[in-house]
Amino acid sequence: MTTSFEQSEKACEFNQEQASLKDMDVSATSPVKTQVYRDGSSLAALLHGDSVARLKRLPANSFNVAVTSPPYFWVRDYGFDDQIGHEESVDEYVESLMAVFDEVKRVLHPEGVFYLNIGDTYYSGNGQPHGSDPRCSSRSFMRKKVRPVDKSGWDIPKKSLIGIPWKVAFAMQERGWTLRSNIIWNRCNSFAEPTARDRPHRQYEPVFLFSKSRFYSYDRNSLAEQDVWNIPIERSKRISHNAPFPSELVKRCIETGSPEGGKVLDPFVGSGTTIDVALDLNRHVVGIDMSEDYVTQVGKNIAKRGGENYLEEYGEGACYGFSTLG
Repeated sequence: MTTSFEQSEKACEFNQEQASLKDMDVSATSPVKTQVYRDGSSLAALLHGDSVARLKRLPANSFNVAVTSPPYFWVRDYGFDDQIGHEESVDEYVESLMAVFDEVKRVLHPEGVFYLNIGDTYYSGNGQPHGSDPRCSSRSFMRKKVRPVDKSGWDIPKKSLIGIPWKVAFAMQERGWTLRSNIIWNRCNSFAEPTARDRPHRQYEPVFLFSKSRFYSYDRNSLAEQDVWNIPIERSKRISHNAPFPSELVKRCIETGSPEGGKVLDPFVGSGTTIDVALDLNRHVVGIDMSEDYVTQVGKNIAKRGGENYLEEYGEGACYGFSTLG
């Protein structure tokens, strides 16, 4: 492990031939939309579509740091068929994530790191929809629909915490990722859980730090706290998204995992926190999301902050070489 980025100039290079937009998959039935903005000396690319398909068209060994929080298992409904998080079993959910993270590993620089925030789910097994939560519209579906975690017949007792974050972490280790740290994100201002009356309310979530290789670039000196991060949830919203990353959390991930002018990736970009923070820190950034609405709103936010629309939409002959970054 290294604590300086001076020796990692190759981490800031991309392969132009591999990164051409004209080589990306474009579905005739579901148009793929790409937006590219220049903000000062940095570029931000927003890719609309399936994370695996879009990642497959990005160049290998390119990004210094990946930062993301994928959809949790049967916690929210983002309005898509076959969305990640709505699989019939935990094993299928883990496999869906592995398909994405295998591609993240491929595009990550050999000295790169991956920060993964992922929450857990309870197995109720009571055969009926679960509770009520008027604060969050994306969780309202579970008040009406019987989810797999509501059905009986699992091999664990009812009311059990499933342990999904660690199932994901162990699956990643089996695929060659090195798990370097389990950071505790203490969400200082988290809401009380309305249906939890016989256990402590959940106040923290894990943020796993993975490295692609045994030796990697990392700047621990930039951390104000070590493996317990006391960071409040941000209540103000950039866009209409109910589960945004706090900026401070993303800032710590980017500063420790990339040099100024480096490359940042978020394969589930959602509300666009990773985009905003990366640009604030003078990094180039690529974000991917299935929601055209999210991608459009994030693009508008970049424009509001002064970002120049560099490539609004994919078209015949359009080519965006990542080697031009910086």
